[in-house]
Amino acid sequence: MVLPISDYSNYFNARTNIAIPENRILTLAGVNGTGIHPAMTGLQSLFSDGKAKVVQAVGYPQPNFSHFRATDIWMSASNSNQDVYNGWAGRYLNYEYPNFPSDYPNADMPDPLAIQIGSTTTLTTQEPSVNMGMSITNPTTFYNLITGVTDPAPNTPAGKELKFIRTINQQTQKYATVIKNAANAVTQQSTYPTNNTLADQLKIVARLVKGGLKTRVYMVSFGGFDNHSVQTQADTTTGTHATLLQRVSDAIKAFQDDLRGLGVEDRVIGMT
Repeated sequence: MVLPISDYSNYFNARTNIAIPENRILTLAGVNGTGIHPAMTGLQSLFSDGKAKVVQAVGYPQPNFSHFRATDIWMSASNSNQDVYNGWAGRYLNYEYPNFPSDYPNADMPDPLAIQIGSTTTLTTQEPSVNMGMSITNPTTFYNLITGVTDPAPNTPAGKELKFIRTINQQTQKYATVIKNAANAVTQQSTYPTNNTLADQLKIVARLVKGGLKTRVYMVSFGGFDNHSVQTQADTTTGTHATLLQRVSDAIKAFQDDLRGLGVEDRVIGMT
């Protein structure tokens, strides 16, 4: 994705079979010696507008080459030799909103603290005792709300767990209402690319931000980068990796354009 123009010969020698030709690398406004993949014209334009930056040399010493362990490290923000079972965003949210989920939602924070677009909730929003986020798919088909009176929970360890589950369930029902109201408040958005699941997720995020949710953290995901032998074709600027990078770039560009059109651009910062 990020290519070392100033050190191109060493890059090419190290990656001869997949290296991007130097004359195809996209340059970045105000940046010398570094460019990006030629499929990422959308991101290039955001650089030109001063709306994108690259943080280079992010890693840790002596990597163990496990996808799963690497994911744990960046979601938890732990040292590579530590096992940490909560996420950096979860710790932040726990500091800002102590005692969650007890007494939430409330007048000060009526909305979900964090939302993951998808079917599972990430370790990133995990706090030491509870996940501070919730997962949704499309907000217009979110939940069939239910009401009713529940039986008293027994005063036992199992009863304690049952109370906790009921608390989360009741919150989910309350949150469903505010999420749907926020989604329904936005009836017109910018055009997003089709056949792009990341764009689909970001479109929902833009809609909920504009709709007025006070939610502090949104998580989206986009997979498929474990390419191995099919990363490039004979033309190394094409292939599976190029397709994936283009979808990332196009989705982020459409999202940023939508935020600007909705008038909420200054409320959002994104990181991948």
